[in-house]
Amino acid sequence: MKPWNVVVDGRQYEIKARGGSLVVNGEKNKLKNLMSKKDGMWKIYELPLGPKKAEYYVNTWIGGAKLAMDGVDCATGKPFSAPKLPKWAYVFFVGFLALAALGGAMGWLAAVVGIVATTSVSCNESFSIPVRVLLDLVILVACWAVVFGIAMVVAGLIYG
Repeated sequence: MKPWNVVVDGRQYEIKARGGSLVVNGEKNKLKNLMSKKDGMWKIYELPLGPKKAEYYVNTWIGGAKLAMDGVDCATGKPFSAPKLPKWAYVFFVGFLALAALGGAMGWLAAVVGIVATTSVSCNESFSIPVRVLLDLVILVACWAVVFGIAMVVAGLIYG
């Protein structure tokens, strides 16, 4: 992962994520020793940098991490606020859990892939809400179709 370069009060900080630590200018800071809080699918660690604190966001559902300071993404320089999973996305999760319950091992695999994809699409605010809902519906239908398509092929091979 590419390091973040942050300047606080004229002092340069190079921050690298390494396993369960953040390395600041060569000094290792274990995440378990940093103040943290949970916000939906994000675990947020406070990293002191001089008189300020950077926030290290780790997505606990689908991975990924961001470093932000004063509401700005340190990698892009653009405003950052942790995206939250909309409540309507949970409706699709129920559809994936039903697929997992009915589809055996293949159903579980499709459900996990579908939940990850739905989480990613639902949190992507570059799309309007109707587009996100439609994409989530397409993902759900596609997962169901794949599982039942495979079941039909296997049944045809066994009984055909």
